[in-house]
Amino acid sequence: MSPAAREAEFELRRLVESIHFENPVAVTLTMKKRAGSQAADSIVASNNFRHFRNRLEHAILGSAAKRHGRRLSMIAVLEMSADHRLHYHCTIDRPYHCSFERLSNTIREQWQKTDFGYRQVDIQDQPDTGWTDYILKQRQKGSLFDSIDWANCQLIAE
Repeated sequence: MSPAAREAEFELRRLVESIHFENPVAVTLTMKKRAGSQAADSIVASNNFRHFRNRLEHAILGSAAKRHGRRLSMIAVLEMSADHRLHYHCTIDRPYHCSFERLSNTIREQWQKTDFGYRQVDIQDQPDTGWTDYILKQRQKGSLFDSIDWANCQLIAE
């Protein structure tokens, strides 16, 4: 890795670590390889995740998600596993009014309602700092910068 790429990766890591989550939830969402005749790729994955994010925000935040533009803070990173199955690693900030159980059940329910939502979902409450290292690992990514789904991230840095 070149010194410039190493410096850029360091700055990206610093950006991600500067984001403050009050009640972080670590989420891994696995995608189906195909839905009908459509194969999953990074563009399809991003569109599918956007659909999931909209459904989740409406279920958790209610009409304020649409009417007032309220969003759940989150970062979403797309990876491909060794068996060529796309999956997202996310950190989602759980709102204070929502229990972990409710958010967890809602995530599972809304993910299954997307075209590419696969049954394999893992959700952990209050992940440690190792979660950030894990989602930013180089393995299973072509490019760390391209693997972050910027269109579906809602970041509030402090």
